Amino acid sequence: MASSSPSNRPSFWGEVSGALGDLGTLVPLAVALITVNGLPSTGVFFGVGVAYILTGLFYRLPIPVQPLKAVAAIAIARGLPGPTVTAAGWVMGVLLLLFAITNTYRWLDRLFTRPVIRGIQLGLGLMLVHSGLALASRPQVVPGGEERVVHLAAQAISLGWVLAALTAIILLWALRSRRWPATLPVLAFGGLMALTVGGAGRVLGTVRLGLALPVPALPPSGDLMAALWWLVLPQIPLTLGNAVFATADTARAYFGERAARVTPRNLLTTIGVFQLIAALFGGIPVCHGAGGLTAHYRMGARTGLAPLLMGTLCLALALFVDGNVLPLLALVPYPVLGALLAFVGVQHARLARDLRGWTETGVALITAGVGFATGNLALGFGGGILLEQTLRLTQRVRMRQSALP
Repeated sequence: MASSSPSNRPSFWGEVSGALGDLGTLVPLAVALITVNGLPSTGVFFGVGVAYILTGLFYRLPIPVQPLKAVAAIAIARGLPGPTVTAAGWVMGVLLLLFAITNTYRWLDRLFTRPVIRGIQLGLGLMLVHSGLALASRPQVVPGGEERVVHLAAQAISLGWVLAALTAIILLWALRSRRWPATLPVLAFGGLMALTVGGAGRVLGTVRLGLALPVPALPPSGDLMAALWWLVLPQIPLTLGNAVFATADTARAYFGERAARVTPRNLLTTIGVFQLIAALFGGIPVCHGAGGLTAHYRMGARTGLAPLLMGTLCLALALFVDGNVLPLLALVPYPVLGALLAFVGVQHARLARDLRGWTETGVALITAGVGFATGNLALGFGGGILLEQTLRLTQRVRMRQSALP
């Protein structure tokens, strides 16, 4: 059951703070996919905005909308063209809707036991912390800004580390005092640093307001096959594990009976629909995610108002910044995103605290360890399943042997 403590009571400013809690995942991936892979910024934020608004209206909880992490990571690393990335959305959308319609998820659910899900959550938490530290260590404070260093005891270190440490202090103070929604003072500090030491003022000078509508487009058939092989197959286990089963489990942990609509079938359906909407306008393939739910929740979101606010902001960025939103994103420095991402990772990893016994703990640790070490939670899922099934088989053999006369 969800807690009835005061921290679970919704407030408007808590919803505002929570709505911005998952920027540490969305902003870096969106910036990279726009700049490296050539995705149109209007299509990217239009797809995310529509998905967030529909999510808030349907689930009435702060269920997140995130880029598909494996798809984004592989596409960025390989420099795949934009049409191939959006083609992945078409393929994933069709597959996930088929899983929901044919009830395929019911037998898949047997593979995602509690220790495996906890391992996925723990592994994702470790990956979020690692990604947060990587963002903090960037020599640039803001996208497109100059490299900044400070000298401490004759040692030159990136200014990002200093700003990340200050961000963490402000975040912990805000969470402890509960006087201000946690994300708001953090983002205010980030905006001030971006304008003063990050060089965002020069970047902001390129902002142009104006109406920009998303343009529908269909990918060539060749891109569909390339997307299936390079992007979709590595993504499917991660989507099922983290975006479907782990998200449903996390929602129950935070909201109890209020999460009645957050079922695997509903999650598969909404993710599938959102994939097709984003793909139609050349946007990022998106999903839900247990880590993003933790981010929204820990930063104060308790209702569907948070995704509605985030969706409205994304639509405004898509439609009214003349197709060039990147300069505005410079107001959120990399170190601030990194600190937020690392904090969310720690909070998400804490979901594994309810593991009992060496068997559950071992399965979860193998799942998390393999996933984190390889950077692929799908491989971690496979390792956890293999260990769990081996342990079960061993237990059955021992029971049969002990039953023999």
